[in-house]
Amino acid sequence: MATSTILHVGNDVCQRIPVMRTASFSVVQSEDSIPAIRKAFAGGDAFSAITFNADISAPSEDIVRATRSLSAAPLVLFENPAVYCDTSTYDIVIPPFIDPGGWLKRLHDSIEASREQRERSVQLRQESATIESTFLEIRAASARVLADPIDLDAIWRGEEDDSSREH
Repeated sequence: MATSTILHVGNDVCQRIPVMRTASFSVVQSEDSIPAIRKAFAGGDAFSAITFNADISAPSEDIVRATRSLSAAPLVLFENPAVYCDTSTYDIVIPPFIDPGGWLKRLHDSIEASREQRERSVQLRQESATIESTFLEIRAASARVLADPIDLDAIWRGEEDDSSREH
């Protein structure tokens, strides 16, 4: 299995980055600013997850929105009950006082679910392209038939229209 790369936005007051690295995650840390996040994405890394924390204050909604626009990777929030944060914008919210083994498993499971969704998305796009191709072939055949219509009145009169027959 390939190593998952995680973008951690903001300070790491609770020392989660060393724990993630010990669990074989590659972690890139970014300041909590939009230019810093854009710079992290411009670095060429494909992030498997993006983590935020509410250790001291809630992550800026603008920063979270900008991050969401740059990546389909799951957004993970390490929650702090003393800091209000709108958790609806995150894919995973890790509650406080959960042991590292528990939140690492949730992080890993989220990354795997995201990978499976991307694979399914690729499969659906391929199936859609096949259906579209078939539709275009049927539409072209229909256009050919409409371009050389059958004269039903001639058939009713018992006349044959040689132009509509294929040789």
